[in-house]
Amino acid sequence: MRHAPANTLLRPLNTPGTILTQPSSPLQTALSLRFATLLAFPFGVLLVAIMERSALMIVLLAAAMMGVSLVERLRLARLTGNPAPIALAALLPGFAVRLGGLAGLFIILLGFLALFRDTSLARGFGLADAAILIGVTGFALAANAISARIATTEVSAVMSTMNASFRDTNPGTDLTGGDIIEGEFHNAEDDTDLAPRS
Repeated sequence: MRHAPANTLLRPLNTPGTILTQPSSPLQTALSLRFATLLAFPFGVLLVAIMERSALMIVLLAAAMMGVSLVERLRLARLTGNPAPIALAALLPGFAVRLGGLAGLFIILLGFLALFRDTSLARGFGLADAAILIGVTGFALAANAISARIATTEVSAVMSTMNASFRDTNPGTDLTGGDIIEGEFHNAEDDTDLAPRS
């Protein structure tokens, strides 16, 4: 009996155009969206610096970043069923941290761009500023919403699998809707016994 050469068996895998890829899991997609949300507002600061928009945009981006965080906090509270009180004293430190981070990035970017060109920031708020603010905030909200929906779906699927596995290992838990009389299960719907009485 003749055997095919080893290179013949391996040829389909080495054929040009054959790409062996492993699809990413939904949870990886959700994490990628969360990571993209974290980079959305720094990217907005980059656009403000490149387009030489007003420094007021940094304050507005920090406020929008804080608003997206509050929306996520309220969504998490709704899913868990716990109240999410919003206190002004707790919001101010978070806003200050976000404003400081975005402002520091803005200053670094301006200093870098000043090495190659003259920089003159705009003094007013225009359509370009509104487009940047709405675009960045909308992307962050949409990415967070999609990520939360994917995570919720995956958790529900895992819980359903665990419940099904528990029912398979404990078949007695499915005997519902009847009564146990003298050690035997009596079905209340068809008024028949599952086991003959002695």
